[in-house]
Amino acid sequence: MHKSRLKKIVSIIVCFSCLCLFAACGSSGGIDTTASGTPTDTTSASVTTTASTSSSGDTATSSEPLTSIRMVTSTQGWALTKDKVLKTTDGGQHWMSMTSQNAPSYAQAKGTFIDMNNAWIVSAQQTENKVTIQHTTDGGQTWQATSLNVSDPAGVDMLHLISTDGWLEVTASPGAGSQGAYIFRTNDGGQTWKQISQSGSDGGIGNGGFKSGISFMNAKTGFATTRSTTGQPSDPGLYRTSDSGANWEKRSLTPPTGLTVEQMGTTPPVFFGNTGILPVYIVDSKGQQRFVLYRSTDSGANWTSMKVGDFEGDSVYVLDPTHAWVSDNNSGKLYYTSDGGTTWTASQSQTGKVNEMSFIDASNGWATTDGKLLHTSDGGQTWTSVNYTIQ
Repeated sequence: MHKSRLKKIVSIIVCFSCLCLFAACGSSGGIDTTASGTPTDTTSASVTTTASTSSSGDTATSSEPLTSIRMVTSTQGWALTKDKVLKTTDGGQHWMSMTSQNAPSYAQAKGTFIDMNNAWIVSAQQTENKVTIQHTTDGGQTWQATSLNVSDPAGVDMLHLISTDGWLEVTASPGAGSQGAYIFRTNDGGQTWKQISQSGSDGGIGNGGFKSGISFMNAKTGFATTRSTTGQPSDPGLYRTSDSGANWEKRSLTPPTGLTVEQMGTTPPVFFGNTGILPVYIVDSKGQQRFVLYRSTDSGANWTSMKVGDFEGDSVYVLDPTHAWVSDNNSGKLYYTSDGGTTWTASQSQTGKVNEMSFIDASNGWATTDGKLLHTSDGGQTWTSVNYTIQ
C-alpha cells in the first residue's frame, strides 16, 4: 500500500493524528477494462453487524499468507489474511482470529489499527456493489459495521482519522490508463459517511492514472496521489485539498536535478508536524524505474527532491522524517535510509517481494511477503523468517 495506502495512517503508522501511517504500496499496472462506477447510493451509518462475537478458525500454518500487518509494540499487533482479522501478543509467532461472525471477504481490504483495542477495517465487495466499514473498541471481541452502496468498488484505501473527522477513498476498476475514485467523509467518528468528491468532476481529482490513496495532515489539508504514472512527465498525479476534501488542486513537482523524467507517480505523503515525506516513482529517459523521497517543510506547499535511488520502489514504509524502507520487487532487495533519503543502503538479506511493512522504531520491523512473515531487529540490515501459526 503504497501503497500504497497507515506509523503515523497512508500513509503510509506513527501516530493516530494522521493515520496515513506509512506511505505504502502503490497499486500496480492497469487492466484493459473500462473504469466505470458512479455511486448509486450511499447508505450512511447502516449498521449491518453489531456486537458480533469473534469466532476462532482452525489452526493453520504459515502457508496462509498475511496480507497486511500493523505492530503496535514489539509483541502486540494486528494482521489480515484474505478472510481473517488476527491479533498477536508474542511478536507474530502466534495469531488469534478476531474475525466477526458473517464477516465479509478481506480479499480487498485495508486496516487502520490504532492500538490493541481500537481498529477499523474497510473492505470492498465488488460483486455486491458494497463497501463495508467495521469498527471495534474492545480489541475485536465485538464489531460494528456500516455499509456504503458503491457501484463497482474494486479497491479501498485505509481510513484516515483525525479526532472525529475521517476520510475514505474507494476506487473503481481500472481502465486503459485511468481509474475512477470516490472520496467519502465522516465528521461524527465514523457513525455516518457522505460522498464529498468524485474523480473527473468539478473540483475533483483527475481520472488519469491508477489511484494510490489519500492522507491528511489536519482536518483541512490533505493529499491524493496516483501511484502508477499518468504518462505525462509534468504530472506526478499529486493533488492537494485545503477544504477537507471537497475540492482538489493539482500540484506539480520539480524533477530531480540532472535526471530526465518521462513519467512520475506518487503515493500519499506522511506528515510529522509541518514536515512531509512524499514517495515518488520515476521512469527516466532510458526507461529505468527509479525511486526518490521528496521532502516538504511547509505543510506540503513546496517539495524538494532527495537523492534518487537506482532501484524500483514498491512497498514503502516511512517511520519518521529520517527513517524509511522501500522494497524493490524486481530485484527482491530491500533498501533503507536513516538520513531522510540522502543515502540508501541495501539489506544484507534477500527479502523477495514485500507486500507490506510495519516498524515500531528504527530497529524493529516486520514485513509480509506472498508466503512469509519476516522480522528485523537491526533496522532492516538483516531479516529472519517468523514461523507463525493461526488459531
